[in-house]
Amino acid sequence: MAFAAAATAQFGVPLNHTDPKMELVAVRELVANYCRMDYSGVRLDPSAWPKLQDLVSWKSNPDYPLIMVTSRFDVDAQPIPQHGKYNVTVHYRVLGRYDLVEGYSQEPSNAVHDVQFAVSEVNGDWRISDVEPNYPHPSRAAAMQWLNTKLAQTQDPASKMMYQHAVEDLQPQKAAPPVQ
Repeated sequence: MAFAAAATAQFGVPLNHTDPKMELVAVRELVANYCRMDYSGVRLDPSAWPKLQDLVSWKSNPDYPLIMVTSRFDVDAQPIPQHGKYNVTVHYRVLGRYDLVEGYSQEPSNAVHDVQFAVSEVNGDWRISDVEPNYPHPSRAAAMQWLNTKLAQTQDPASKMMYQHAVEDLQPQKAAPPVQ
């Protein structure tokens, strides 16, 4: 099984039009692989883009105005076939959003954002052909790493302050000490 997963990651997800159930599994796994990499921060690191390139039909990391910091994601179990492609919904538990212009803001507790993935055949392999909305969805740890890197690299005082506030806001909340 591990070998099959490694081979799939290495060579893409070959189409299997003879077994519709296997096709559904392959489509769902493709989206799950993309989400796992995005969650680990791959979209935030320009040098890591080639890791995602084999999963999508576009050639470069799309620009984005927001980063949605997440605590988890759930991929719907059943991709929905529609006109030669599949639609897959992913439900993200969002902690907050980092607006590249305005900075970080927290989301209401247990906020769930749904993202729609379209998966199509491209040159004989399944590829994600569209994501709506197409923002990065990194974990808190990946977002913190990105923010700390930005904080260390910037010289602009306003940007430094914006990154610093985001780092402080993203720190895990400390539990209140027990009442005695």
